[in-house]
Amino acid sequence: MLVDIAEFNFEVGGLVGGIWGPRRDYDFARLVEAMDDDWPAVLVLCEGAFYEHNGSAGAFGAATAMREAGGRPYVPLLGTLTGDRGPMAPVVFVDPQVITVHNWYSGREPDHFSHRTNLMVASLAGSSEKWRLVAAHWDVNDELARLRDARNLRPYARPDVPCAVVGDFNSHPSGPHWRVDNFDAAPAWRRYTKTHWPPEFREDGTPVDERATDALDFLLGRWHEPTGARRGGAGFHCAAEHFKDYTPTVNGGTPGTFGPMTLDRVLVNDGFKDGLTGYRVHLPQDPENPPSDHRRITVTLDI
Repeated sequence: MLVDIAEFNFEVGGLVGGIWGPRRDYDFARLVEAMDDDWPAVLVLCEGAFYEHNGSAGAFGAATAMREAGGRPYVPLLGTLTGDRGPMAPVVFVDPQVITVHNWYSGREPDHFSHRTNLMVASLAGSSEKWRLVAAHWDVNDELARLRDARNLRPYARPDVPCAVVGDFNSHPSGPHWRVDNFDAAPAWRRYTKTHWPPEFREDGTPVDERATDALDFLLGRWHEPTGARRGGAGFHCAAEHFKDYTPTVNGGTPGTFGPMTLDRVLVNDGFKDGLTGYRVHLPQDPENPPSDHRRITVTLDI
């Protein structure tokens, strides 16, 4: 059965007034706009800002807005961020008519293990064949924190249980297709969120900033230029690389930023790799006024 799984980093979850606002009202019109009447069976929404507050009003409000726009009857599964990183955790919206959820590990269970954070164990409705999905939103600032999150995902690379890791990884892997330009245009406090430390230096002492790639390379393998392929790695594969689609997932930069960047990804283990049948980045209808700072991505899996 063909199943669409999407990821969308919805800027501060539609919270009116932003992350420093009153934490009361949400505007889901841009979420509906980004979905563009294309409703996946599973949607991983990153930046669910305060979605569990007030009886999870934000999560249920988003689900209601999508259903009233003609979408699926989504059930929201609220996640957490590792490392006590605040209130913008991912939320997984699942269509229960298509997907049976057997377990959801948010990170708040009394029997919690860190590697289970935001783990869904599921099957197709009516099937006993289980598979896994992990919703990821890695640290925006700290490459060492991202590497810790990557190491926690290592067990799910084993191929006997298909697994997809879906989210905003806030980083890039090595390789020529994922170059990031204009680091020099950003101040040090900004560019060090995405660059390797310590930098290399020219003879005159000028630093040469390169993107930090260790976290994703741990999962995917490091790019080996002589063979034009990845070598090593825990055993995951990037859907975008599988289809040779290097479209950025972050909309145009603003002063003090750099780009282009592909921060949103779907990674699959060998158990799901042969089931990949489609991947796309959804470009905004109005590039000058996109619904979020990130673009939605969708993979199609034959499960």
